[in-house]
Amino acid sequence: MNPSELQTYLAQNSQVEARFMAKALPYLNAENLKRAPARRYNSAIIQRQADKLFDEFVEQLHGKIARQIRDEQTQSAWIKLIEQANLLETLEDSMADLNFGTEE
Repeated sequence: MNPSELQTYLAQNSQVEARFMAKALPYLNAENLKRAPARRYNSAIIQRQADKLFDEFVEQLHGKIARQIRDEQTQSAWIKLIEQANLLETLEDSMADLNFGTEE
C-alpha cells in the first residue's frame, strides 16, 4: 500500500482526515490573521496548506506501518495490521488531542 492508497483507506474507513482538518484549519486561519491584511492568504491557499499537513501526516504514518510489515507489502497485509492494532480508532482518538500550537 502506498501513501495515496493509505490516505484513501483512511478517508473511506475513518474520521481521521475530518478530525485532522477540524484542528488544522482553525490553526492555519488564526495564523493567517496574524499576517498583515495585504499579505493574508485566501481560503484556497489555507486549504492547500492544511492538505499538505495531512499529506505529511499520512507519509509519516505510512513509514511507521511499513516498518512493522517489512516482508509482506500487500494491501491485505496492511489492512490486517491496521485492524489488528485498532489503528483507526487510535488515530481518531489521537486527533482529539492534536494541538498545532494554539492554547485554548
